[in-house]
Amino acid sequence: YDNYYLRVLLGERVLGLPPGAITSAHLAEAKRVLSSLQLVLLSNDAATPVTLQRATGIANFTACRDTTRPARCAMSDEDNERARRDNAHDLALYAYAERLAAQHVAKWGAGMG
Repeated sequence: YDNYYLRVLLGERVLGLPPGAITSAHLAEAKRVLSSLQLVLLSNDAATPVTLQRATGIANFTACRDTTRPARCAMSDEDNERARRDNAHDLALYAYAERLAAQHVAKWGAGMG
């Protein structure tokens, strides 16, 4: 699959589209979905456990990190470029999610909500 995050977020209607069929209209729709959520966090962000605790009142969240994972796989420059090109909408969606997450961490970190 290309643009996996976007496909999963938009569900079955988009999940089964052929590779290369994801458009900027799908990206805009996915951004609207993310914007409708009360809390967007990145699992690999160090602020996530504390923010979840403040937002939900539930303690004992742990960081979502696995330090036992093997190092990233090595890809050629050509493969990296193709992956970036084929997943451009996912990269844009992730960047948007990062901005939302930063806003949500700032909001909950200030004790508001």
